Amino acid sequence: MDNKKRDFRPKVHFTPPAMVINDPNGLVYADGVWHLFYQYYPYALSRGAMHWGHAVSKDLLHWQHLPVALYPDELGCIFSGSCLYDRNNASGLGGGEGGALLAFYTNHDLDRGTESQSMAYSTDGVHFEKTYRNPVIPNPGFRDFRDPKVFLNGINGGFGMVLAAGDHVQFWKSQNLVDWVQSGEFGKEENPVDSIFECPDLFAVTAREDGRKLWALPVSMPFAEHYRKAVSQYFLGEFDGETFRSTKPCKEPLWLDYGFDYFAGTTFQNYSEPVMMGVAMNWLYALQTPTGEYRGQLSFPRKLSLSKTGRGDRLKAAFWGLEKYKAHAFEIQDSWHPDAETFGLILEGGPWRLTLQNQRGNSLIVQITDGEVAVDRSNAGLKDFDENYASLRYSAVHVPRYTEGGSRTELLFDVSVLEVLAEDGLIPITMTVYPEVPYDRICIDGDVKVFCYYLE
Repeated sequence: MDNKKRDFRPKVHFTPPAMVINDPNGLVYADGVWHLFYQYYPYALSRGAMHWGHAVSKDLLHWQHLPVALYPDELGCIFSGSCLYDRNNASGLGGGEGGALLAFYTNHDLDRGTESQSMAYSTDGVHFEKTYRNPVIPNPGFRDFRDPKVFLNGINGGFGMVLAAGDHVQFWKSQNLVDWVQSGEFGKEENPVDSIFECPDLFAVTAREDGRKLWALPVSMPFAEHYRKAVSQYFLGEFDGETFRSTKPCKEPLWLDYGFDYFAGTTFQNYSEPVMMGVAMNWLYALQTPTGEYRGQLSFPRKLSLSKTGRGDRLKAAFWGLEKYKAHAFEIQDSWHPDAETFGLILEGGPWRLTLQNQRGNSLIVQITDGEVAVDRSNAGLKDFDENYASLRYSAVHVPRYTEGGSRTELLFDVSVLEVLAEDGLIPITMTVYPEVPYDRICIDGDVKVFCYYLE
């Protein structure tokens, strides 16, 4: 097979029609439709002046691409942000027919290197108009001042915004979504990672075991050299309607994902529970990946909850919306030949070792021992397209376990993307791999029951 013609496009992970995707933006659920906006450069397989791409779905698996929603303007290109469904027309931008879909985004001035916050509105969910009042939040003097996440403030009323400002986040409040006042900040003293903040989020999360509630504040960091370069951590604490306070401080960062290919995780607005998507790529090598007409993909949606562990409270992730496929899961034995390149696995027990193999000698290894969860892609397929991807540093991850003995792990493999939710979702790991030909054998060793299901 000619590797240049190998189709690595995933089946159920969202990809752009062509060219380059980056952070998910403006995730919102409105009138039974999931709206996904995303950082998009539609003109070349390279970085450029960012736009907002747009797609919609009824189930978060099957997507319909829509026209580009936001284009660069005189204030700059369109960096990351969020959407809010202004159902009661607090902004006054919904016209006489009710509410509007509001997009909040960062204008990045490529010439000056400055950033400010702007907004646009849509009454049909497809076509957007930018407000004449842009920027609604001018730059106060920060070089890195971006990625507004706007939310309904159920504590103080009105609306809130969390915004990255260098090495911390700022909180803003508004009654009409147009006029904003700063209300607090967080992170200057609490951040254990030496990097600026990007793509903040804020949402309430509930523990399934006892109903406890905390607030989660995820942030992404693009320059975490001591860790995996581009990483995403989260803080747990309280939000009083004005600002966030960490009530569960940790000396070590709490990671949203432990793999090499996860960044900018953000949740859908206007939904009853937190459902998160991130970008499943790493800028160290994303533009060099052998994926033909496109670069990058988003992670599969994850439902987040709170869980108590021996090391304190942690976020727990579960794949969202796969129940109807899991209903047809069947048990597989020590050696099995999959019939498709996209499938899910449920593993109960442990320790165990699972290896995906193909006829070219490629092998992708996922393993749980008594002490750690490990994923090794050092021989998983093509890797010489980039020296960072091929390096020892980015070949395998080893994560200490939270529990002892057997546990439940869910695995989703989709052509060139692997997502592992180990320890019942306490340890998410996202990795990209590029097998020379499809994996056609799965070998299982250990004290474990394994169930497989296919995704249409």
